[in-house]
Amino acid sequence: MGLQCLLIGTVVILLIAVQARADTAEEVKRSVQTILKAFNKGDVDTVKRLMTKDHVAILSYARFDNAADQQKALSDWKISEYKVDGLKVKALTKDVALVSFRATIKGTYKGKQVPSTVQAGEVWVRRDGKWLQASYQETPLDKK
Repeated sequence: MGLQCLLIGTVVILLIAVQARADTAEEVKRSVQTILKAFNKGDVDTVKRLMTKDHVAILSYARFDNAADQQKALSDWKISEYKVDGLKVKALTKDVALVSFRATIKGTYKGKQVPSTVQAGEVWVRRDGKWLQASYQETPLDKK
């Protein structure tokens, strides 16, 4: 009887942990979609609300070492399409998640064409119960 209770308890704890990770993944996915839409619309207030102040963005054509500098440059982007494929969220801890996806982008930065197909990686952190993007990195993919 004791071993059965221990096994049942372990299974319950594992199921709760799996559900918590699934909930985390869904919360982060919603935040990713929200910041992408805001970024493409030039919605500085929403972008600011969803980024850490010490946010880092690494792109093949620009780099920003904090959220304020990137937000100032938001109007330099003219994005007509940003299509996301294969969005994956991996909860690293209860407050940190790694996001990856492939994006097809149509647009410019400071009047120059941005890479059209990229692999993107993001780190999201939960602060005060809210998911915030702490970093964003794009790697251009060769068209083959």
